[in-house]
Amino acid sequence: MSLRLEEKIYIKNLNKFEFKKFIFLNNGKLLYPKRIINSVYFDNDFKMYFDSIEGVVPRKKIRLRAYNVKNFLDSDSNKKEIKITYFNYRDKIIEDFNLDTKIFNFSINDKNYGVCKPIINVVYSRNYYEIKKTRVTLDENINYYLIKNGKISKFGKKDSECVIEIKSTNIKNYDYLKKIFPQPRSRFSKYCRGVELLNLC
Repeated sequence: MSLRLEEKIYIKNLNKFEFKKFIFLNNGKLLYPKRIINSVYFDNDFKMYFDSIEGVVPRKKIRLRAYNVKNFLDSDSNKKEIKITYFNYRDKIIEDFNLDTKIFNFSINDKNYGVCKPIINVVYSRNYYEIKKTRVTLDENINYYLIKNGKISKFGKKDSECVIEIKSTNIKNYDYLKKIFPQPRSRFSKYCRGVELLNLC
């Protein structure tokens, strides 16, 4: 388990350069090289989607994740991640998960949501920074692809937004983070954005 406080700021793609400038003006530094994040999200009749839209807590998101591959099926090493959102913090459970098939014809059975099947594939670039011992990621070039009949569509939708995630392992650190990052907060779920941009609900 990984308990943490996580806040999000979303901005237009055109404004991402201003945020990068803000990072370095505040003595921020680059932590790691940029890498591609490739995720497949699961759901059961969009129950997780509606829980997220309605702000239900606790709620979950279930996904498989691979790194530095543009086609998820090219990965030979994947992680299964379950994100649980509570009222004022988040938890994440990560497990190794190796695909034994070249199509998504399997499901994940969850005790709360039942039999969940792959819905969408989300691919984006993630930049890693640190400001005053606080981890910050900037996700850009976000693309969403429908998964239908066990296959990922070749044609997707590109998001006009970027999302900044501020992450702290101190779940009581809200006031401190607000002081360092005065930008307005927003809810931003890549899964929900994908569902909406692909007109699935």
